[in-house]
Amino acid sequence: MARLGFARLTAEVALARVGLVLGLEVSRFARNNAEWYRLIDLAGFTYHPALFNDRLLLGLKDTMSEAELHVLRARLNGGIRNKAARGELRRGLPAGFVWGEADGEVRFHPDEAVVTAIRDVLARFAEMGSARRVWLWFRSQGLKFPLQMHGRAETRWVEASYTAKS
Repeated sequence: MARLGFARLTAEVALARVGLVLGLEVSRFARNNAEWYRLIDLAGFTYHPALFNDRLLLGLKDTMSEAELHVLRARLNGGIRNKAARGELRRGLPAGFVWGEADGEVRFHPDEAVVTAIRDVLARFAEMGSARRVWLWFRSQGLKFPLQMHGRAETRWVEASYTAKS
């Protein structure tokens, strides 16, 4: 994903059009430390890297934003694990399956055509032993494959492929 805002800021700093960079929530601005270090090096032309206060300011912002990302990621992962332990975590299911009423319950799709297509794939794989052979068989027969749209109840029928396109 392009980080146009950060790239623009870096360019403006490099062209000496920026005298001061202020930020409250900078952890999401740059994707990684390498981007920050590049910006710090460029800012070194404006800020004086030999001056303790200038270098300290730049270094602390970088370190704090990196630590903030780690803390946020740890909290999010902890929440996901707790939800999974309670049986309440619901992620996207593969085509042919839907969530049931009870916590953690997974059921076959209510549309029999969808279930038949999934069973066809599994039977062909057991027979042929290769995903590529199953894919080629589906294409040779002109059969469509059900694609469950994430977050939607509708099912689209598409040509079988190696990658899901939603």
